[in-house]
Formats: sequence, structure tokens, C-alpha cells
Amino acid sequence: MSYKKDPLIKRICDNLAFSSKSTAYQNMIGLFDSNRNAQDFFAKLFSLIFKYDNLKELDKLNDIVNYPAIDLGDEKARISFQITNQKDSQKIKDTINKFIKYKLYEKYDRLIIFIIGEKADYTTIFNTQNHFSFDKERDIWDYNFLCKEINKLDTPKLEEISTFLEENLLEYKFPENLYPEDIKNCIKILKRDFGGTNISTVLNIQRGDSNFIKDKKNPANNLSWEFFKEKIKGHIKYNDDIFKFLSDPINRDSQKEYLEVSHKIQEFYNDSTNKYTSFENVFGDIFGKLNTYGDNVPGLDIKLKILLHNMYFNCDIGNNHD
Repeated sequence: MSYKKDPLIKRICDNLAFSSKSTAYQNMIGLFDSNRNAQDFFAKLFSLIFKYDNLKELDKLNDIVNYPAIDLGDEKARISFQITNQKDSQKIKDTINKFIKYKLYEKYDRLIIFIIGEKADYTTIFNTQNHFSFDKERDIWDYNFLCKEINKLDTPKLEEISTFLEENLLEYKFPENLYPEDIKNCIKILKRDFGGTNISTVLNIQRGDSNFIKDKKNPANNLSWEFFKEKIKGHIKYNDDIFKFLSDPINRDSQKEYLEVSHKIQEFYNDSTNKYTSFENVFGDIFGKLNTYGDNVPGLDIKLKILLHNMYFNCDIGNNHD
């Protein structure tokens, strides 16, 4: 595995959070946007990983509430999927029996059971009545299988999958809580990987103003409203948590590190002004310098983005004048 692929693969596995110990895993069905359900999510994910370009959500395709036996199907590739968090043998037997009952083997050569989580060690013999081939080792997928397949992909595809997950898993777009320990940890990582400028005086932390950001700061940094709305605006809801943390005297060391990092970022921007047409690109380059591969913290990348976006909102980085 190449050095460049390592952090991407780790980020994907962290964001999927397919671990029996993960809260995100336990509640995965509830993590999608209101206009997106689990079947639609997995259809897009499997298309990205396995190039099933005609994979469809069968309830929507057939305009029914509960398509029998399977959730997704690609008639061109002749493959179908049942998406479930039930891993018992009886559930798999029931799915196979319905697949046979409705003669779905006439459309699809393969039936894949995808377990949200980890599959069991199956000793059961699954009887397909010779209508189609079903191998419990090959045709029951779980998190481990996905990780092995993802590991085979090239870097551009990994980047595409990583972006897809970040855009579609609410747990990672908007964590339920940003705890003091999260903020402290993110500040330390920013200083560790990006660096900091020594400051002699610790100033009071300022609060951002939405009208100023929209009318003055965004134009001064050539940052589009579309970028602000899609990437930054949703993270402002954590501004109170960050402000309270940095204003608490007990966190004075973290406040100093925060200001040192923000000064370093501003120096980086000022020294490279001719390189950038927009502060949007600065965010990308800052994040590119962070190496979180060895940090075993679920959702860390998005929490770092939250902190960086609030640095911008609070006018700690970026131009604050016309």
C-alpha cells in the first residue's frame, strides 16, 4: 500500500464506522439526510467501489413500498443486494426463499447479502434449489469485505469515495456534540502538523458576525457564497462550544496554542497570497498538511474542519477588510 493511500483508506474506514463498538455503526440507518435512505446510499457506494453503474433502488424503481427479497439490483450486471443489519442464518434463508418464490434468479445471477456490521461464522447450508449459485463465503458481505475491496482501489477513486462519505453521513458532517476534549485535541494536531507562531500576549477570543462574514469577509477572501453555505455555514452551530472552551481560564494553554496556530495560518496565507485566487484553496492546502493517519479518533477529520471553519468565521484567519 502506498503512503498516499494509507490515510485515505483509514479515513474511509473511520467514516464508515463499521465497528460493533461504534455509535455511528449502531445507528447507521438513521445517519442519512432526510431525502436519502440507506438503500440509496449503498447503491451509490457499491457503484463507486465495484462499478455497478446501473445499480438501482428497487422500491423507487418499481414505485412500491417493499420490493420482495432484495433492495438493490443491476440487471445489466445481473447482481442483486439485500441490505440488512440482521446477520442470523434464518434471515438469509428467508431472503433466499423469497428470491426463489418471485423467480428473481431469472433477472439476477447473484444474490449478495450485505450485513451492516460484521457477519457471523455460518455453518448453515443455504439451499437455493439449484436455481442459482450462493456461496456463503463469497456472497455474504460485511465491513471486512468492503475494506479489502477498498484497499485495492487507486488513489483518485479513494478520494472520490472519501468525499462521498463525508457528504452523505450526517454523523461526520455534523457530529451530535463537539466536546472540550475534541477541541483541545484538534488544536494540538493543528499545531503538531501545521505549526504555530510564538506569541507573547494572549488576546481575548473574538466572535464572528454573520452579516460581516457574508458582506465583507467572504468578498475580501474571494470565498463564494456557495462554498460558505455548503462547507462552513453548518459548522457555525459549534461556535458557542469553541468560544466557551477558549474563553475558560482553565484552557489557557489551549487558547495560546489556538492563537499560535491561527497566526501561523495567517502568515502562510499572507506569504502565499499570489498563489491563491480564493481562501477556499487555502483550506484545502491546510488540510493537506495534516497527517491524522496515526490518530485513532473517529470523525477526527471533520472535527478539524469544524475548528478551521470557525477560525475563519471568528476572523482569526483570512482577510478581514475590503
